[in-house]
Amino acid sequence: MTQRLQICETLPLPIDVAFARLADHQRLGAALGVPVKRTRDGEGDVNGLGSVRTIGFRPLEVDETITRFDPPSRIDYRISRGSPLRDHRASIIFSANGNATEVTWNIEFDTTPRLLGPVVNRALGLGLRHALRKIGRSA
Repeated sequence: MTQRLQICETLPLPIDVAFARLADHQRLGAALGVPVKRTRDGEGDVNGLGSVRTIGFRPLEVDETITRFDPPSRIDYRISRGSPLRDHRASIIFSANGNATEVTWNIEFDTTPRLLGPVVNRALGLGLRHALRKIGRSA
C-alpha cells in the first residue's frame, strides 16, 4: 500500500533564501540532525539536477538523487540506493507569501513489510517538520 505524506510549513524567509537552504545538502543535514554528504555534483549547480546526496550513518545510509531542480520553486528527488522504502519519490514546492515562503513537501513510498509504512510515515513527518522549523529559525 502506497504511503503518502504532505507537510506544509510557512518559513519566515524570502523564497530565494528558503529554496537555497533546502537545496543545500550540507545545511539540510544539519537541520535533519544526520550526516548528509553530496556524493555527485549536479548539472549547473552542485546541489542541482542529477546531484546525489548520501544521508545517514552506515550501514543505514540512503542515496537520494535530485530529479528536478527549478529554483526557486521546486525540488524533486527519489531514493536511489539503500532503503527498505520502495518507489520513494518526493517534491518540495516553494510559494512566496509576502516576505515568507510556503513550503509543501510531498512524499510517496511503499514499504516491505507493509506494516512498516505507517511507522515510517509518522517518523518522516515528525523529522521533516522539525527540520523545516529549524531551517526557518536559522540565521
